[in-house]
Amino acid sequence: MTMAKDFDRILDECIDRMNRGERMEACLAEYPEHARQLEPLLRAVTQTKAVYSFSPTAEAKRAARQRFYAALDRQRQSSLWQKVFSRRLAWATLASVLVVLLVGYFALRATVFVEQIPTITIPNPSAEGNFVFLVSDDVNAITDFSSLKVSIDKVALLHSGDSESWVEFVPEAKEFDLTLLTGDRTQELWRGNVPEGEYTKVVIYVSQVHGILKATGETVDVKLPSDKLQISKSFQVSTGNVTSFTYDLTVIKTGNAQNGKYILKPQAGESGTGQQADSNRDKGKEKQNK
Repeated sequence: MTMAKDFDRILDECIDRMNRGERMEACLAEYPEHARQLEPLLRAVTQTKAVYSFSPTAEAKRAARQRFYAALDRQRQSSLWQKVFSRRLAWATLASVLVVLLVGYFALRATVFVEQIPTITIPNPSAEGNFVFLVSDDVNAITDFSSLKVSIDKVALLHSGDSESWVEFVPEAKEFDLTLLTGDRTQELWRGNVPEGEYTKVVIYVSQVHGILKATGETVDVKLPSDKLQISKSFQVSTGNVTSFTYDLTVIKTGNAQNGKYILKPQAGESGTGQQADSNRDKGKEKQNK
């Protein structure tokens, strides 16, 4: 049941991203383990949007109205037998009207999806803040690297409620090495005060990924699904408590051993709250001093 809910959440996230203009391939690259299931569903969404993008011309609308009024006129003047069969035309005209209404509804819905969500920028960190942001690595292909340094520009949290808003902050530590953050190890990037309430999504904006292979010392290009990595995860920030959120990243290898490519992606299942903020804060400082 949990796996099904995770897949439904991933599917909703991909549809939301495609409605904002992202390509289907970006979603598939971010979730390679679900790509086989996601691709036919996302392709169907794309085709459905193409169908609903139809907009009847003024001439077609005028012709439809004429047919509708003609059908009404025949119904008033025809025999009982003719009335029975003429109802089919009236129902067909009504169906056409309903299709036009549905087209308008989906067009409006698509417009709502691309509306700009307001952004709140947190100007300064705070040692006594109610929110702590940490990063960690879920072991996949990280053992191929002697170092894998990730640089990020900012972090955004989607605050839900009566109206959605993005809460953004710039990390105190803008670069971290994932090879030092395997297993249960984490590094604190930011601590400060954010608005209280429920949050449903966390996005990090990545500016650079610099990887060096352990076996050869070669610098390799680590790909990203896009210029940002995002996960949908619900958590609460409340009065009197410190909420510690760990964003789990992983690097995976695709293709064969010689020509394989590396992809950096988030791990929604391993990310979330529950870490001890104080102890992780100390660990992060230790890692930065190494």
